Amino acid sequence: MSTPRRRFWAGLGIILLVLIIGYIAIRPFHLRWGATPAEVAAAMPGDVAGHSWTRAVTVDATPEQIWPWLVQFGQGRGGWYSYDWLENLLGFDIHTADRILPEHQNPQVGDTICMSPTVCMSKVSVIDPNRFFGWQAADDAGNPVWTFTLGLTPVDAARTRLVVRESFSAAVFPPPALIALELPDTVMELKMLDTLRQRAEGRAPSPLVTVYEIVVWLAVFITGIVAFAQFVRRADWQKPLLVAIVAALFLLALTFLYPPLWLRGILALGLIAALALTRPAAQQARAPRPAQAG
Repeated sequence: MSTPRRRFWAGLGIILLVLIIGYIAIRPFHLRWGATPAEVAAAMPGDVAGHSWTRAVTVDATPEQIWPWLVQFGQGRGGWYSYDWLENLLGFDIHTADRILPEHQNPQVGDTICMSPTVCMSKVSVIDPNRFFGWQAADDAGNPVWTFTLGLTPVDAARTRLVVRESFSAAVFPPPALIALELPDTVMELKMLDTLRQRAEGRAPSPLVTVYEIVVWLAVFITGIVAFAQFVRRADWQKPLLVAIVAALFLLALTFLYPPLWLRGILALGLIAALALTRPAAQQARAPRPAQAG
């Protein structure tokens, strides 16, 4: 096997190992992203014995101002407040509302909450105005197997903690299935919390934010690919490999930790600059040999 081919497979193994170890390291953080120890430990209505994760954000609004955005959750209603474009690639037909919808302000326990036009496996399970709103899916016997609960706790007269808790039956969701579920769930749920915060605070949504997020993610991804290609081809492979490893770690952070927008830009620019600095110095021109006497 040629040296570039050996280096390709060795490098691929290194990057995969970095991604696995990196995800294991950040997993405890994204499973409780933004939540305090007390919020993680607190019981919420509808909790299912088994696995769970808790995430939270502080909103500069009162529970009464946030509540109307919560009760209109669902496909065909207010949407999921996340990446509509990604959900719609899967045919979910999601359209996140940018205003309060009067026709969806009075849900009742037992009302259906749909994920897509053809997937409506959940029903509203708790309505405690300005405190808790949630839904759950049940098995054929009517036993809850998954719950999604949103909680509101005032911090002071103008701020509120918005907490989301998902819990899963261990009998229905073994660890491998749960990990497969948490990967896309984390991406969508962190965006959801941020969108809800913006809506409740009265900030106008901008499609440029999502465009910026995609551009930054792709910039880091492409930089990592270029660095990996240089690692395979160049004799001085150490620095390109390091840049490729850092790019993999940055992608994990961008995907699963939802850093501030300004920090994402700094990470991307810093990585691109690091790749530029790995270019080998230009070789000095060789001096011509003196002509020999005849």
